[in-house]
Formats: sequence, structure tokens, C-alpha cells
Amino acid sequence: MAEPVDAPLTWGQQDIWRAVLAAQPQDHYLNIGRVFDAPRKRPVTVERAVQALHRLVARHESLRTRLTGPRDAPLQRIFPETRPGFEVVGDEPGPQVCDRLTARPFRYDEEWPLRVAFVTEAGHVRQVVLVLSHLAADGHAADLLVKDFRLLLLRDSLPPPPGPSPRELAAWQGSADGRRLSRETIAAWLAEHARLDPVPPPSHPPQRPRFVEVTLRSPALDAAAQDVAARNRVSSSTVLLAAAMRLAGGLTGQRFHGMRVIVNNRFAAGRRDVVGTISQEALVVLDLRTGSFDALVRQAWGSALRAYRLAQYDPCAMAEAVGGAGPGIRSFGCFNDQRLVQEDGMPREPAPGVTEVVRTDTMDRNICDFRVHVGGEPGRMEVSCYADTALLPPPDAERYLLDLEKVVAGEART
Repeated sequence: MAEPVDAPLTWGQQDIWRAVLAAQPQDHYLNIGRVFDAPRKRPVTVERAVQALHRLVARHESLRTRLTGPRDAPLQRIFPETRPGFEVVGDEPGPQVCDRLTARPFRYDEEWPLRVAFVTEAGHVRQVVLVLSHLAADGHAADLLVKDFRLLLLRDSLPPPPGPSPRELAAWQGSADGRRLSRETIAAWLAEHARLDPVPPPSHPPQRPRFVEVTLRSPALDAAAQDVAARNRVSSSTVLLAAAMRLAGGLTGQRFHGMRVIVNNRFAAGRRDVVGTISQEALVVLDLRTGSFDALVRQAWGSALRAYRLAQYDPCAMAEAVGGAGPGIRSFGCFNDQRLVQEDGMPREPAPGVTEVVRTDTMDRNICDFRVHVGGEPGRMEVSCYADTALLPPPDAERYLLDLEKVVAGEART
């Protein structure tokens, strides 16, 4: 049997590992869960589902990878084969199983980076639950794995995956070409940092737990964002980013405000189907003195398109470079739109229902002091604000989300 192979982490994995260390022992929040229905046209037995799981793991190197080496500079250890464990449950709904499997951190050096459950009914698999370590997959990779698993349940086999493996990608990132790209990206970020106004220090007494997540569930926000997006010929994600940055700039008092956005880095044809953690952050800087919201949205569209090309870099070198930009000169928080379906195009009527705002999570430690996360389904958008309580107490985080809905919905009516 072939021996495992050690390799450096990809830049995306390095970013996630820094987040893991900052959040431990509550790093389970980084886990990625997916639930999907098994095919009905060809009923799936547990035996066939297990065979499909084994083929999935054989197909994707990242699912056969653990960490090894020192805590402050680990390596990825890739195994030639493995047989991951799984659960078979018959009396627990798939989403509940997913929540349970997601709720505990991975043991990154001892455990395979995926947990699997098959929800059965009348002797057949009705739902499949996948929970992934963020070191093995980012959000886009998780969706690719769901697609592959579905096809394996239907066809029993798939051709070899296109594109580089995480090991090959890490090797390229350490090459002369990769290091040159990183230096160019860092230089571009530093030029943007030169435009930023200082971010003032936190002004509130920290609470316990230190970080709180507040979630807005809105039937109106999705349609409103679509309306503004159609008017300006941009994406609904851009509309939400512009609103999030305008309100965040109001918190910091900045004229030139920077926020990081998550980019999946799969624009190149050879990387569209990479299953691994290759997403990183880009930096969007906006001049908040722009008069109208429509003008700010169009500015955000152009700035984001430029930023998406500048999201591949050595994270340690980047942190060192931007850390010396000057007192308070930094980006403020992170924006992440993880909707699986975005039906941008024509405006549509708001869905029925009322807006609710609830506190959904708390943590004692985190690497990010402010984060806006977009999720939910078409017609029922969810936007979460995750904030350091010294920066934004929970009532202010709730107000931030309600103001975001108010801004976008108000612009949709104009």
C-alpha cells in the first residue's frame, strides 16, 4: 500500500487554519453542512450509498487529507485511500442530523474531514447529510461534492476530476509564478489601504460571550435587492454589499470604507471544479460620499469586479504587509454571500410574511470583529451580522440589520 504524502497548505487552507486557531475550542462554526435528497427514480439502498461514498472519497484528494506537523505551521497529509465512517438514521430529519454533526469541531490530525449520514425510510436512503471540515472544502467545493454524490448515486461512476488537486495548487502557489502573483496582489491591497480613513477603536464595554450573531429573516429584502439590481444592471449581491458598507461606514465615520468579500477563485477554466479550500478574501473600497444609493451600487459593482481578480495571495505575507499600513488603517469586517441560488434579473413581488430578527449564536473568541453573511432561499432571505460586542452591542447589531432592510427596501420603491 502506498504511503501518505505531505504537502504545504494552500493559501486558502492557511487562511482557514488561522481562523481555526482564533476560534478554538468553538471552531465548529467553520464546519460546512449540506443536506440533499437521494434520487427517487432509482431507489438507493444503503449499500449503494456507501459504494457512492467510497467512490466520492477516491475521486477527491481533499477528502483523504488530514493535518500533520507543528500547530503553528501544519502540513496537509494526503492518504492514497480511506474508508470514512457513516451513520444510518431512520427517525431523525436530515437538517437535524446535519446540525448535530456540525456542532462539534473536527479533530484535524486524527479525523477524516467529512462526516456522513444516510437518512432512511422503508429500507431506502431518502436524504444524504454531508458535513465537511473547512480545511477540506470551501462553500463552492461543498456544492461540487453534492453534485458529484448525486451523480454517483445515479451513474455509479464518474470520470477523473478536472483541474489541479489541492496538493498541486499548493505547489504552484509556492513557485516563482505563485509568489509573483502574491506580491502583485499585496501591492494592490496596500494601494487601496492608502485610501482608507482610520477605523476608530471599539467604544463599548465587551460582553460575555464576547461575540454575538444576530440574524434577520426577511420576506421583503430579496425582492427589494432584485429590484435595485435590475435597475442598475448589477447583481443583488452587489446591492447588499453596497448597503452593508454604507451602514458600516456610518458606524466607523469613514469617508473611504473598506470591507473584505469572500471570492471562490474559480474563474480560470482549469479551476472551476477544484474541490478544496481555495477561496480567499478580496478588498472592496468605496467612497461613501457618493450622493445616491444607485451611484454607490454602481461604484460597488466596479470595485468588486476589480477586487475579485485580487484574491490570491500568501495570507501570512499579506497580514504582515497590511499590519504596517498605519494606526487604524484597516478594512472593517467581511461580507459573504453564500446563497446557493441567486435569481438576478427581473424584479418580482415580495413574498408574504413578516420580518423577524433573532440572536442566533454566541462565541468567546473569533478572528473577525464584524461579519455580514447572506443566505436563505429565494423569497426568504437571511442576513446575519456577527459582531464583537465591544464594537457593536447586540441591540445595535439588530438595528444594523433592520436599517439594511430599510435602506434596500426604500430604494426599491423609488
